[in-house]
Amino acid sequence: MKNSIGIAIKKANNALSRDSDHYAKQLGLTGMQISTINFIANHENTQAVFQRDLEREFNIRKATASSLVSTMVRKQLLIRVPAPNDARYKQLLLTPEARQLATKIEAFFEVSERRIQALLLANTQLTYDSLTKISTAFTATNTPKP
Repeated sequence: MKNSIGIAIKKANNALSRDSDHYAKQLGLTGMQISTINFIANHENTQAVFQRDLEREFNIRKATASSLVSTMVRKQLLIRVPAPNDARYKQLLLTPEARQLATKIEAFFEVSERRIQALLLANTQLTYDSLTKISTAFTATNTPKP
C-alpha cells in the first residue's frame, strides 16, 4: 500500500525508540528503563506509582512490566515498598541513583519533544489527537478483524 499511515507510524516509532535507546546506552540503561524513570519522577510527587501504572502508560503486558521492574530493582534503580493503604500492592520509588539520573533523562526527553514539535509546527495538537485516537482504537478489546 502506497503512503501507508501504519507503516509511517511504525517507522517514526522505531526512530524515536532507537534515539532513546542510544541515549540510554550512554547511561548503561535501556530506552524502556529511562522512560520508566522519567514517568515515575514526573508522577511520584502527585500519586503513588504501581506496576499497573507502567502497564497502562506504556501499553505493555503484565509480564513485561514485571520483568522491567525486577531488572530495575536488581540494578538498584527502583525500590518496592508496601502501599500505605494496602500492603498487597507495592509502590515503586526511585532510588537516589535513579533520582540523579532523572534530571538528565528529563532534559533528554524535553529536547526530543521540542525536536518533534519543531517538525510538526502548527500540526502538533492535531497529530497528538490523531495518534491518541489510533492508540485508543487499536488497544480496545473489540478491535474488528478482517
